[in-house]
Amino acid sequence: MTEPDPRHILSKSTLLASREQVDEAIAAIAEAVNAHYEDQEIILLIVMTGAVMPAAWLASRLRMPVRMDFLHATRYSGQTEGGDIEFRVPPRLNMEGQDVLIVDDIYDIGLTLQMIEKYCLSRGARSVNSAVLVRKIHDRETTGNLPAFIGMEIEDRYLFGCGMDAYEHWRHLDEIRALEVDA
Repeated sequence: MTEPDPRHILSKSTLLASREQVDEAIAAIAEAVNAHYEDQEIILLIVMTGAVMPAAWLASRLRMPVRMDFLHATRYSGQTEGGDIEFRVPPRLNMEGQDVLIVDDIYDIGLTLQMIEKYCLSRGARSVNSAVLVRKIHDRETTGNLPAFIGMEIEDRYLFGCGMDAYEHWRHLDEIRALEVDA
Protein backbone atom coordinates (compact mmCIF):
# COMPACT_ATOMS: atom_id res chain seq x y z
CA MET A 1 0.00 0.00 0.00
CA THR A 2 1.34 3.40 -0.96
CA GLU A 3 1.27 6.16 1.62
CA PRO A 4 -0.65 9.28 0.65
CA ASP A 5 1.29 12.38 -0.37
CA PRO A 6 1.91 14.48 2.77
CA ARG A 7 0.89 17.70 1.00
CA HIS A 8 -2.41 16.09 0.01
CA ILE A 9 -3.00 14.99 3.60
CA LEU A 10 -2.50 18.53 4.83
CA SER A 11 -4.59 20.17 2.10
CA LYS A 12 -7.52 17.81 2.79
CA SER A 13 -7.39 18.07 6.58
CA THR A 14 -9.60 20.05 8.92
CA LEU A 15 -8.28 22.47 11.51
CA LEU A 16 -9.56 21.50 14.98
CA ALA A 17 -7.31 23.59 17.24
CA SER A 18 -5.37 26.67 16.18
CA ARG A 19 -1.88 27.61 17.32
CA GLU A 20 -3.47 30.05 19.76
CA GLN A 21 -5.75 27.36 21.22
CA VAL A 22 -2.81 24.96 21.57
CA ASP A 23 -0.77 27.69 23.27
CA GLU A 24 -3.63 28.37 25.70
CA ALA A 25 -3.88 24.65 26.49
CA ILE A 26 -0.13 24.38 27.16
CA ALA A 27 -0.29 27.51 29.33
CA ALA A 28 -3.17 26.00 31.35
CA ILE A 29 -1.27 22.73 31.85
CA ALA A 30 1.86 24.64 32.93
CA GLU A 31 -0.11 26.77 35.38
CA ALA A 32 -1.67 23.65 36.94
CA VAL A 33 1.66 21.78 37.08
CA ASN A 34 3.41 24.80 38.63
CA ALA A 35 0.63 25.10 41.24
CA HIS A 36 0.72 21.36 42.00
CA TYR A 37 4.50 20.94 42.36
CA GLU A 38 5.40 24.51 43.40
CA ASP A 39 9.21 24.45 43.89
CA GLN A 40 9.46 20.66 44.19
CA GLU A 41 11.94 19.07 41.76
CA ILE A 42 10.42 16.70 39.16
CA ILE A 43 11.49 14.34 36.44
CA LEU A 44 9.71 15.24 33.22
CA LEU A 45 9.39 11.89 31.42
CA ILE A 46 8.64 12.38 27.72
CA VAL A 47 6.90 9.61 25.77
CA MET A 48 8.52 9.43 22.33
CA THR A 49 7.89 10.39 19.65
CA GLY A 50 4.56 12.08 20.01
CA ALA A 51 5.25 14.11 23.13
CA VAL A 52 8.38 15.87 21.86
CA MET A 53 6.58 19.05 20.82
CA PRO A 54 4.12 19.42 23.72
CA ALA A 55 6.82 18.49 26.27
CA ALA A 56 9.20 21.15 24.94
CA TRP A 57 6.48 23.78 25.01
CA LEU A 58 5.46 22.74 28.52
CA ALA A 59 9.00 22.52 29.91
CA SER A 60 9.76 26.09 28.85
CA ARG A 61 6.95 27.29 31.16
CA LEU A 62 7.75 25.29 34.27
CA ARG A 63 9.22 27.10 37.27
CA MET A 64 10.43 24.21 39.43
CA PRO A 65 13.74 22.35 39.02
CA VAL A 66 13.24 19.83 36.19
CA ARG A 67 15.31 16.87 35.08
CA MET A 68 14.24 15.59 31.67
CA ASP A 69 14.20 12.01 30.47
CA PHE A 70 12.39 10.10 27.76
CA LEU A 71 11.23 6.65 26.85
CA HIS A 72 10.10 4.90 23.73
CA ALA A 73 7.49 2.29 24.52
CA THR A 74 5.18 0.11 22.47
CA ARG A 75 2.51 -2.44 23.22
CA TYR A 76 2.22 -3.66 19.64
CA SER A 77 5.63 -5.03 18.53
CA GLY A 78 4.46 -5.47 14.96
CA GLN A 79 1.10 -6.92 15.95
CA THR A 80 -2.36 -5.44 15.47
CA GLU A 81 -3.40 -5.92 19.10
CA GLY A 82 -1.53 -4.52 22.08
CA GLY A 83 0.04 -6.70 24.72
CA ASP A 84 2.53 -6.07 27.49
CA ILE A 85 4.55 -2.91 27.28
CA GLU A 86 7.98 -3.16 25.66
CA PHE A 87 10.52 -0.40 26.22
CA ARG A 88 12.46 0.11 23.02
CA VAL A 89 14.34 2.81 24.93
CA PRO A 90 13.76 2.75 28.70
CA PRO A 91 14.12 5.82 30.91
CA ARG A 92 17.72 6.41 32.02
CA LEU A 93 17.25 8.44 35.22
CA ASN A 94 16.93 6.80 38.62
CA MET A 95 13.33 7.32 39.75
CA GLU A 96 13.83 6.14 43.32
CA GLY A 97 12.16 8.66 45.64
CA GLN A 98 11.47 11.07 42.76
CA ASP A 99 8.30 12.80 41.59
CA VAL A 100 7.68 11.92 37.95
CA LEU A 101 5.50 13.77 35.48
CA ILE A 102 4.89 11.74 32.32
CA VAL A 103 4.14 13.90 29.27
CA ASP A 104 2.33 12.47 26.25
CA ASP A 105 0.59 13.99 23.27
CA ILE A 106 -2.78 12.26 23.50
CA TYR A 107 -4.95 10.21 25.83
CA ASP A 108 -7.19 7.76 23.98
CA ILE A 109 -7.97 4.72 26.14
CA GLY A 110 -5.03 5.14 28.52
CA LEU A 111 -3.55 1.65 28.59
CA THR A 112 -0.02 2.54 27.52
CA LEU A 113 0.05 5.51 29.89
CA GLN A 114 -1.19 3.31 32.73
CA MET A 115 1.57 0.79 32.03
CA ILE A 116 4.21 3.54 32.03
CA GLU A 117 2.88 4.85 35.35
CA LYS A 118 3.08 1.36 36.87
CA TYR A 119 6.63 0.99 35.52
CA CYS A 120 7.68 4.26 37.21
CA LEU A 121 6.15 3.21 40.51
CA SER A 122 7.89 -0.18 40.28
CA ARG A 123 11.17 1.74 39.94
CA GLY A 124 10.52 3.47 43.25
CA ALA A 125 9.05 6.80 42.12
CA ARG A 126 7.56 8.68 45.07
CA SER A 127 4.71 9.97 42.90
CA VAL A 128 3.66 9.68 39.28
CA ASN A 129 1.32 12.01 37.42
CA SER A 130 0.71 12.52 33.75
CA ALA A 131 0.00 15.43 31.44
CA VAL A 132 -1.42 15.22 27.93
CA LEU A 133 -2.14 17.91 25.39
CA VAL A 134 -5.28 16.18 24.08
CA ARG A 135 -7.88 13.86 25.51
CA LYS A 136 -9.99 12.21 22.81
CA ILE A 137 -13.70 12.17 23.55
CA HIS A 138 -15.32 8.83 22.66
CA ASP A 139 -17.50 6.03 24.00
CA ARG A 140 -14.79 3.34 23.99
CA GLU A 141 -13.81 1.80 27.30
CA THR A 142 -10.82 3.43 28.98
CA THR A 143 -8.66 2.53 31.95
CA GLY A 144 -10.61 5.11 33.94
CA ASN A 145 -7.32 6.61 35.09
CA LEU A 146 -7.37 10.06 33.53
CA PRO A 147 -4.20 12.16 33.36
CA ALA A 148 -3.91 14.71 36.14
CA PHE A 149 -3.30 17.48 33.61
CA ILE A 150 -5.25 17.69 30.33
CA GLY A 151 -4.85 20.58 27.89
CA MET A 152 -7.95 20.13 25.76
CA GLU A 153 -10.60 17.64 24.76
CA ILE A 154 -11.19 16.93 21.08
CA GLU A 155 -13.65 14.76 19.21
CA ASP A 156 -12.68 11.22 18.25
CA ARG A 157 -10.99 11.69 14.89
CA TYR A 158 -7.59 10.83 13.47
CA LEU A 159 -5.57 13.78 14.76
CA PHE A 160 -2.20 15.13 13.70
CA GLY A 161 0.06 18.03 14.53
CA CYS A 162 1.56 18.96 17.92
CA GLY A 163 3.46 15.67 18.05
CA MET A 164 0.75 13.48 16.55
CA ASP A 165 1.43 12.19 13.05
CA ALA A 166 -0.34 11.29 9.85
CA TYR A 167 1.77 8.59 8.19
CA GLU A 168 4.82 9.89 10.12
CA HIS A 169 4.33 13.43 8.75
CA TRP A 170 3.25 16.74 10.26
CA ARG A 171 4.24 16.11 13.90
CA HIS A 172 5.95 19.50 13.83
CA LEU A 173 2.77 21.53 13.23
CA ASP A 174 1.78 23.90 16.03
CA GLU A 175 -1.92 23.27 15.41
CA ILE A 176 -4.11 20.18 15.58
CA ARG A 177 -5.77 18.92 12.44
CA ALA A 178 -8.05 15.99 11.60
CA LEU A 179 -7.21 13.60 8.79
CA GLU A 180 -10.06 13.32 6.33
CA VAL A 181 -11.13 9.89 5.06
CA ASP A 182 -10.35 10.60 1.40
CA ALA A 183 -6.83 11.86 2.17
